[in-house]
Amino acid sequence: PVWLQQGHVVGPSSPLHFSLATMGLISANRGRPETCAKLAMAKKPLFLYFTDLKEADLERIASAATKSEVKQLLKDCMQIDEAKGFKTEILADMHYHNYTFCMSRNFVPAKISTFLSTMKVVLDEAVSKRLDADGAFEVCKQLLLQHGVERPPWSVGVFSFDDVKAIMDYVHNTLFRHYRLYMYAFMTHCDLSFCSDNLAVNIAPPTMRPMTMSLVDEVDPRAQPELAHLFKPSDVEMAEAELRRLRGETTPEERAEKVKQKVDAGVQRLMEVFDKKIQEQDERFQAMLDGS
Repeated sequence: PVWLQQGHVVGPSSPLHFSLATMGLISANRGRPETCAKLAMAKKPLFLYFTDLKEADLERIASAATKSEVKQLLKDCMQIDEAKGFKTEILADMHYHNYTFCMSRNFVPAKISTFLSTMKVVLDEAVSKRLDADGAFEVCKQLLLQHGVERPPWSVGVFSFDDVKAIMDYVHNTLFRHYRLYMYAFMTHCDLSFCSDNLAVNIAPPTMRPMTMSLVDEVDPRAQPELAHLFKPSDVEMAEAELRRLRGETTPEERAEKVKQKVDAGVQRLMEVFDKKIQEQDERFQAMLDGS
């Protein structure tokens, strides 16, 4: 069987059949589409030359007498679907300047068509996928590589190496220099403005400001019944304590407490001895005063 794809006859022995079979769109053994859904899901053709601009379209544009006629023809051929306004004018200006760049480089029709479609795809991908400048540049680079090397069925040599260098310089100074402006103009934004004229109708009362806390309001968390479960000893700690009790061992805290008790007892005895000596000395002084 023979199938028609974009105006080309696709038979089992045709080069396009081999290209589609390599991509998995056509069965290489049977020579027919595996599923019509795969072909329908292709959002854009594999290669972009003469996709939006045909040779007849470029001839009509070349014969246009004024800039406005060229822009109008580019609007129709590039299928600008925006409503009338600044978005349409931005796209028309972009395509027009891309076309004048191609004319300054003396591009042949295949190069002109490919370049204009490439720039259209880059902008569409950037807006639909909300890409940053680096992501959009990767899309542009992949498309130029796909059309800059003769390596069928994966790429075609529409552009030469010098063409690719000139195109990269051009897109850097045009699209990517003003990339944020393009994204601001074409990317969807969602802004919410809310106001109320009558605060007494169906409006929640303002929340109370929290009171400042002082040090006198601070409490010991261990003394709070609600937090007692946080400070309960674990099963492991209780088992270790029971084992120490059976062995007659003490914990570091218990040892520190015993040391403190002994130190306090020693200090108490020293104070008693000191007080006793002071009392005896006072009595001797008093006896000496009475004898004199």
